[in-house]
Amino acid sequence: MKIQALAVLSIIIILPMAILLNSYSSNQIKTLDLQVSYDSKLQNATYDAIKAFQLNMSNSATSDITNSKIRDLEASITTFYNSLASHFDMTGYGEDVLKEYVPAIVYTLYDGYYIYSAYDNKLDANTSDSLINDATYKDGQQINGIKPYIYYSSRYKRGSDDFVITYSLDSYITIQGIINGKEVNDSGYLLSGVEKQGDTYTYRGIPITSENGRQEGFNQNVYIPYAKNNPDYVPSNIIESISVKEGTTAGWISNYPCKKINGVKYYADEANNLVFAMLNDEKTDQRDRTIDAVLNNDNAIKYYEEAYNFKQRILNQYNLGTLTTSDAVDMNGNKYTEDNNPYPIERQIFSELGNTAGTFIEDENSNFNGHRIEVIRNSIESNLIVAISNYNKVSTSDVNFAMPKLEEYEWEQLTENISVITFLQGLNIGGKVYNGHSIVQNDINEDFVSENSIYILDNGSKQYFKPTDKQLENIDLNNAVGIYNSDFERRTALATYSNEATNENLEKNVYYYPRIDEASYSSIINPNTTGESTDSKSVAEIMKEYAEEASSSNKYQLAKLYYTALGRERYGQYRVARDISDTVE
Repeated sequence: MKIQALAVLSIIIILPMAILLNSYSSNQIKTLDLQVSYDSKLQNATYDAIKAFQLNMSNSATSDITNSKIRDLEASITTFYNSLASHFDMTGYGEDVLKEYVPAIVYTLYDGYYIYSAYDNKLDANTSDSLINDATYKDGQQINGIKPYIYYSSRYKRGSDDFVITYSLDSYITIQGIINGKEVNDSGYLLSGVEKQGDTYTYRGIPITSENGRQEGFNQNVYIPYAKNNPDYVPSNIIESISVKEGTTAGWISNYPCKKINGVKYYADEANNLVFAMLNDEKTDQRDRTIDAVLNNDNAIKYYEEAYNFKQRILNQYNLGTLTTSDAVDMNGNKYTEDNNPYPIERQIFSELGNTAGTFIEDENSNFNGHRIEVIRNSIESNLIVAISNYNKVSTSDVNFAMPKLEEYEWEQLTENISVITFLQGLNIGGKVYNGHSIVQNDINEDFVSENSIYILDNGSKQYFKPTDKQLENIDLNNAVGIYNSDFERRTALATYSNEATNENLEKNVYYYPRIDEASYSSIINPNTTGESTDSKSVAEIMKEYAEEASSSNKYQLAKLYYTALGRERYGQYRVARDISDTVE
């Protein structure tokens, strides 16, 4: 055969293959581009959802109440769908269409989580006919909504003991059930490092003392509405007047010493010898509280005192020091088999609680934390599998919705902070079907004081730092205080006033910051330049090392400020199980 004939034959064979390969490569590239684009759109919409949730919680005095939280969640979900639709607007997918491809949204909160998905509405069998007829949703009707709150709980049976432990994002637990033949309903923080020396409580050897609420770091700005029926009323410490219309003043942003108790901020108005709180932008006087109760901030002492007493009850009264993961049972009280055991690693759950050296129960690598994460993961995973699977029954699309496999680092995100995880499945992206999910954490919130939530404020320079910032080694810490990161977030208040000329009732949003200090560039604005925090150690690990330094060193003083602030802010959080008498001063 002539060379020319071979060349022609080669072209006839190779050219179509090259065209096909080029077309295939081009389609694959387009598919990958769409994959990345859709991932980005989903991530942005999820971020918008968590940001809306964060803002609503920060600006609501009742965000701890279930009905209020449901309202905030619904607003966040609406934001997610609006944002998703806007990002997908150029692709031809509208909001109603996109909703068909979102099988579930999960909000992981402090001690449990909500799942937003499709479910069958169920009315109580004893519901009267009149109520059934008036019900918004009928019995058996399929609706999209927020399902009941699910706690991070596990059941245990040991001899005659039968009880449930509810875990949280930190070391706070609640125990409910029968132990030693008695009914138990107890809760508290688990801390190995807390000890009692005389009348003083120490943590990791550091004595915890009361704080002076007159320190500048305890003052916070708050919007005080103008009382029109009392024109002579002028709050003390005025720093700014909010003028909503020329010649009309609606209120003031004022600065007062502040103390948080059970989720409520109380302000000390020393000029008028009055303590007050703000509820839905209204000032409410607290006649049962004194100025001294606010200015003498002993929250940190109470936090470590309660943790010490709880430790004693766990070890000596409930005898849970030998409780193991093999004592866990399913919801029906049956022992797990080897095939269905969600806790395959044998752990003595509270083994580190009595330790005063080495690994503490609150440390990241403790048996308790290993089991706590297993409980949270098992609960979310098992219920989410059911929710997404059930979505196949109500979806009008031909997509096979399924729970994806989450990576270990993604489970870490879900178990270390308040987060939201969204799913988007079934969209055609050319070479394959898009199945994506996105996780975004809420690092600044009112529900959870994490070990990364505390900043150190230098009252002299009015600048705040992360506790691991090396600049703090050159600062006089006698004039410093630990501050909760949420106190640097912007607040919104609704100012209402009247136009005297027209008698109109008008409204205006007022924006302000509880604290107006400057952020450290090296640790807050650009945290990658924070010296010690870049060596892969967590804040908790570094503070543990600082506590072992000489008591005269700056590092030791930093640890004292940090642990005091952490205890103060955690004790100030809303906890349902806390005796209400603890909040009355």
